[in-house]
Amino acid sequence: MDDNFLKVGTLVPKIKLWNPSYNAEEIIKGVKDAYDYGVEVVATPELCVTGATCGDLFFQDILILKTNEAINKICEGTQEIDITIILGTPARIDNKLYSCALVIHKGNIIGFVPKNKLSNKETRWFEYGRNLYGRKVKMLDNELVFDRNVFEVPNHKGAFFDVELSVKELVYLNPDNKIVSASFNLSSDYDVVSKTTKIKKEAVKLSKDNDVGYVYIMPGLNESSSDYVYSGYSLIIDDGEIIREGNKFSFESSLTFGDIRLNKNNNDITISKEEKIDKRVQKEMNKYPFVPDTKEDIKLRCEEVLEMQSSALARRLKHIGNNKMVIGLSGGSDSTLALIVCAYACKKLGIDNKNIIAITMPGFGTTKRTYNNSCKIAESYNTTFREISIKDACTLHYKDIGLSSDDRGIAYENAQARERTQILMDIANMEHAIVVGTGDMSELALGWCTYNGDHMSMYSVNANVPKTLISHIIRYEAERTNNEALFDVIDTPVSPELLPPDEDGNISQKTESHIGPYMLHDYFLYHFIKYHPTPEYLLDIASETFKDDFSTEEISNWLNVFLKRFISQQFKRNSMPDGPKVGSIGLSPRGDLIMPSDADWNIWTE
Repeated sequence: MDDNFLKVGTLVPKIKLWNPSYNAEEIIKGVKDAYDYGVEVVATPELCVTGATCGDLFFQDILILKTNEAINKICEGTQEIDITIILGTPARIDNKLYSCALVIHKGNIIGFVPKNKLSNKETRWFEYGRNLYGRKVKMLDNELVFDRNVFEVPNHKGAFFDVELSVKELVYLNPDNKIVSASFNLSSDYDVVSKTTKIKKEAVKLSKDNDVGYVYIMPGLNESSSDYVYSGYSLIIDDGEIIREGNKFSFESSLTFGDIRLNKNNNDITISKEEKIDKRVQKEMNKYPFVPDTKEDIKLRCEEVLEMQSSALARRLKHIGNNKMVIGLSGGSDSTLALIVCAYACKKLGIDNKNIIAITMPGFGTTKRTYNNSCKIAESYNTTFREISIKDACTLHYKDIGLSSDDRGIAYENAQARERTQILMDIANMEHAIVVGTGDMSELALGWCTYNGDHMSMYSVNANVPKTLISHIIRYEAERTNNEALFDVIDTPVSPELLPPDEDGNISQKTESHIGPYMLHDYFLYHFIKYHPTPEYLLDIASETFKDDFSTEEISNWLNVFLKRFISQQFKRNSMPDGPKVGSIGLSPRGDLIMPSDADWNIWTE
């Protein structure tokens, strides 16, 4: 121990969701490893004793019982080592549930900090920490008072640290005006593209402005992957300089540590407030708001999205205890990206790509171009490849339901989509596998998917990836692997290929000719969700942004299509499968987009 420095650490333990006993064992192992490396204060993510994604399982009495047993086990298992633990856990106090950080040293709980800033979603399970301020509460066998979040490191005189849970500014409850050397932020947040970059930027500023060390930690990859992916990112900063960053997307426990200076000269603690974001939509807008501006940033974005998608899929496969995936491969961009994600997940899990059962299902609209690309891509990734034609099955089905042989209406098209989904689901049952969905966020926004057809899967890896970004991700992979078939997929018109080809054998059914350009719809979607503009204002800024590409009349027409379809198709999104959120916009009805299926779109289109 150096009196001039405090060695701090972050521990992202390997957990099992809703299994506090197992988690306690992993936390004890990690704390002992930290002690062996000389760490004096080690922090875990918020709610790591149970897992942060338990949802309504937090209401179960047995969880609280097992949580208390786990905390006791952690105290007993660390009472012989001189290390301070900041432990994220739920705690029931006076029959109300709080998300808390317990400060533990040598088996004793010496303090606690309840979370005071809750999202609307979190208030479903937890109470505000301010309700406990100044009160004496009994926590296990300890009587404690929450009147501060500043603590002195036992056996290191003059080394003070504070604890917060998922806040973006430093808030000191410090009645004695102690000089804080390190601020620990325990988070329960999920990851999306560029989030950790933003966190680093904010944390560096907080550290420098307040002359304080800053320690941040997020939950790890073993959290639920139903709608989000958790990276286990951790960060240690001192005096505005990054000391250490932890590994992301690891299934195993991860320990990160570094030294923070103690001889601070700043006696006045200042609170740095995040600047208010001006949410007014500006005139000059990027035509592709989901795509970064520079080639280097696009490359980083593609890498990050693939990492998140494949990590989430790998997490789901580990949970079900089966490594097999079934995917329908059409030769289009969506299914191609989903196959790439499957291959990346196989690499993460250390399994052969033969676990990917790629099935091409040619129908009445399949062209040689997309069929050949399907075969080439499946072969290039060394998958288990199968071809199953849907023509005979659909022809019989049309006859069974009395559909005329020359009818090319919606039933003709949707029956093909549902036949394909049935094949995938049945083979998944035979192979004890999961069906990996291929549909993207742009299609979900417009409802451009067959209900209980391509709309359905067992895990939907592309559900929050927009169409305008997908082509860049495939291009990134094509350049990385020099795969000619991937390049051709990028140049293939977007189509469900449910209607017969034209006389030359080319795609006759082009999606964008029917519902409009995806570059416009992704633009509408981004601003509609993120900034909530009026339709008039959205038309105004779109007309300015795309003045060299479309007339105002064309933009107005496609905006009407977007608004009507987006509002009327919520029923499909309400029953969408699990899938990871990867960006700032998401459509999951379980957290990102809660809206009725029966809303009237007329006030928008008028």
